[in-house]
Amino acid sequence: MKRILSIATALLVWAFAAQAGTIRSININLSLDREGSAYITEIWDINADEGTEWYLVKSNLRNMSIRDFSVSENGVMFTNEGDWIVRRSIKQKAGRCGIVRGKDGVELCWGLGSMGDHIFTVRYTITGAVQTLHDYDMLHMQLVSPGLSSKPEKVSVRISAEGVPLSTDNCRIWGFGFNGTSSLEDGSAVYRSTERFKYKSSVIALLRFEKGIFYSPNAVDKDFDEVLSYALEGSSYDKKTALGQEDDEDDISGWMLLLGTLCWSLLSVLLIIIAVKAHYKSILGVPSMRHIDWCRDVPFKGDILEGDFVWKKVKSGATQDSQLAGAMILRMVERGILSVERDAKEKVEFHFNDSASFEGLPSCYKELYDMMKEASGADQILQDREFSRWSRAHYRRVSKWALSTSKDAMECLKNDDYMSLSGKFSDEGKQEARKLVGFSKFLKDFTLIGERGTREVGLWNDYLVFGMIFGIADKVAKELADIDPKVFSETVYADPMTARQIIWMTNRMGYAITNASASAQMKASSGGFGGMTSFGGGGGFSGGGFGGGAR
Repeated sequence: MKRILSIATALLVWAFAAQAGTIRSININLSLDREGSAYITEIWDINADEGTEWYLVKSNLRNMSIRDFSVSENGVMFTNEGDWIVRRSIKQKAGRCGIVRGKDGVELCWGLGSMGDHIFTVRYTITGAVQTLHDYDMLHMQLVSPGLSSKPEKVSVRISAEGVPLSTDNCRIWGFGFNGTSSLEDGSAVYRSTERFKYKSSVIALLRFEKGIFYSPNAVDKDFDEVLSYALEGSSYDKKTALGQEDDEDDISGWMLLLGTLCWSLLSVLLIIIAVKAHYKSILGVPSMRHIDWCRDVPFKGDILEGDFVWKKVKSGATQDSQLAGAMILRMVERGILSVERDAKEKVEFHFNDSASFEGLPSCYKELYDMMKEASGADQILQDREFSRWSRAHYRRVSKWALSTSKDAMECLKNDDYMSLSGKFSDEGKQEARKLVGFSKFLKDFTLIGERGTREVGLWNDYLVFGMIFGIADKVAKELADIDPKVFSETVYADPMTARQIIWMTNRMGYAITNASASAQMKASSGGFGGMTSFGGGGGFSGGGFGGGAR
C-alpha cells in the first residue's frame, strides 16, 4: 500500500510540476497542395517565464521531410541558422531559429529573446504529408504534441486542399487526443478545443480523401479501414458505426486491473479536488460555490442566454439544452412572439405571431421559432409531442441549433464585457457569475424567505425563466402562484395550471432537442462527418511526438 501511495504521490507531483509560463492559444493553418505536401502556419500566443528557447517536436516522419522552416514575430523574420545549438544563452538565441535533427525526426527551435508575452508565427512544409492508400488517400498526423511545457488554453486547426473545397462529398474527418469538435465548414476541415488541454492532450487529425484530389508519391500498402480500425482503438467513437464491427475486449488480468484502478483512483481524487477549485476560481473568482450567499438580484441583466452558458460552465455541463429551450420559449411568450391557448381537450398549444419583432434577441431565438413552426404542420399550431416527432427526423438541424446557442451566448458575453476576446471571464463577468449562483440559491430557498410578496412582482417572469435554466421552474411557479394566483396570471401570461403545463410541454420539447443533438453528434463524429472529437485513440499517426514548448 505504501508503494502505491508513493507512486500516486510521485505522479501527482509530476502532473503539477511548475509550468513554463502560459500558452494562451495555438492556431494552425494547414494547406495541402495536389502533390500532398502540407504548408503549415502556426501562431503561438504565449507568455514565457523561463527557458531560453521554444521548440516543436516532429517525429515519426517516415517517408516525409520538413523544409522551408521560418519564424517571425511582429513581422520581423528570424535568422535561420540551419543546425541549431541548444546550449546557448537567451541572448545568443534571440532572433534566431534552426533545427535539431535526430534519428526519428526533428525539433523546430527558435530563441525566446525575452521573458513575457510573445506571438510567434511559425511556417514550414512537410512533403508527402498525404499518404496514398489502395482505396483512398489520407492525412493522419499529430499536429500538436502532448507534454508541452504548459497546457494550451485554446487550440484550433484548419486544414484545406489547394483548389478543392473539402466537403462530405469527398472527405471524412476524425479527431483524437483532445476534447473538442471537428467539422467540415467553408471548404476546410476544422478542429477546435472546447476546454483547456491536459498535460497529455494532443491534436491528431485523421482525414480520408476520395481518389483524384491528390497525387502524393508517399504510398502506403494499406486500405483505409485498416488505418481507421487501429486509430479507433481506445477512442470514444462508435466502432460499429465507423466500421460495422464491435470493439474487441481488452485482455488484462484482474489483479493488474484492480491495482491500476486503486492507484489511479487515488490520484484522480487529488487531481479533481485541485481542478475543481481552479475551475470555480476561473469563473466565479472564488474556489467554491459554498463561498457565495443567496442573492435576490437577477444576474446578467436578465439575459438567459448568458445565464445558461455560465451556469453550464459552473456546473461543468450538468444542465441540458432542454432547460435553455424552455426558458427561451417563455421569453418569446412574454414578448408576444408566441401565444398560448388550450385546445378542445384543455391541452396547451402554441400559436405563432409572424408580425412580432425579434429585435434585440440573438439569432438562435428566431431559429428556434422557425423550427417550432415547421414542426407544427399545416395548421401552424404546435401541439404536444409534435416537436418531438419532428426533431427525430431533423436531428442534424436541431443539433446545429443547439451548438449555435453557445456561439451566440459567447458573443453576448463579450459584447457586454463579461468575457474577454480570448474567452476569459472579466472581473465584472465573475461578479455576475457569483450573482447567478446566489440567485439559484435564492430561488431554491424561496419557501424559506419570510419577506416574499407581491412587491417583487416585476421580477416574477425572470424568476420563472431562470428557474427553467436551474431545472426548478415547476417549483418556482408553484411558490409564486401560492403568493397570489391572480397576480401570477397577469405577470407570467398564464394561469398557474396553464403555466405548469407550459413547463411540462417545453421540458419535453427540450429533451427532444438534447436527444437529437446527441444522436447527431454520435452518428456524425463516428461516421467521419464531424462532431465531437475523442480524447483517446488516434494510433498510427505521423508527425508529432512528445514534449515541446519552453526549455
